[in-house]
Amino acid sequence: MASLADTDLEDRLTDRILPSRARIPEDPPAGDYVVIDVTHFSTTVVELFENGAEYVHVTEERGDEHAFKESHPEARIGGGSSDDYTPTEGYDFFNSPTWVNDTDVAGRPTALTSTNGGAAVTDLRLAGGDDVDVYVGTLANALAVADHLDGSEKPTYMVAAGSKGKPSPEDTVGAVVIGRHVYDEAPTDAERDLYRQVAKLGKAPKYEQKADIRLNDLLEYDLRFSESGVVPKLDGQKLYDVSE
Repeated sequence: MASLADTDLEDRLTDRILPSRARIPEDPPAGDYVVIDVTHFSTTVVELFENGAEYVHVTEERGDEHAFKESHPEARIGGGSSDDYTPTEGYDFFNSPTWVNDTDVAGRPTALTSTNGGAAVTDLRLAGGDDVDVYVGTLANALAVADHLDGSEKPTYMVAAGSKGKPSPEDTVGAVVIGRHVYDEAPTDAERDLYRQVAKLGKAPKYEQKADIRLNDLLEYDLRFSESGVVPKLDGQKLYDVSE
């Protein structure tokens, strides 16, 4: 039977987790919003910063990255992937933390978006006012994001980006894990193993039918817990690592 403390935590998380991008309000209340797209936008953003990117420009539409590169020739831009999981023509990388680790982004601006996580960042930017701050979180930086927001006077909302307007297991897991850290109820080792299993079972069978890089994305990057200190925060249309 769940304890009273467990029930209270569940209620608090329910109040603060948006289960999909489709649930972002047209007029979001003041708050710190953490966009969680574990596979793979949020994790790719974290890896871009881990590899030294100056910032990540989140484009409104796929294809806008080319105009960005015209005005920033030194930039590296991300787009879609081909059938063999390489970047489509004209792009330097795609939404893959594995691929990003073989891309020279150190000291360079970067740009990308995605159908779910990137679009959620843009939705919040366009709908929110001065009292809405947008962050990007995933399992890998869950603790770092929560620690950064500790003491904020504004409430924290976890936006589990989901897919096509519906919840997805790995993003829900990411939102719960970040939320637990926000409320100083860090998951136990056993709970982390369970969360990891839920996220893995939600994606691994699908990725096993694809190129090896997708399974590597999931197992080597997406399912890491709090191994990164990166804290991406949106300023205008750009994400910066504000961890320092």
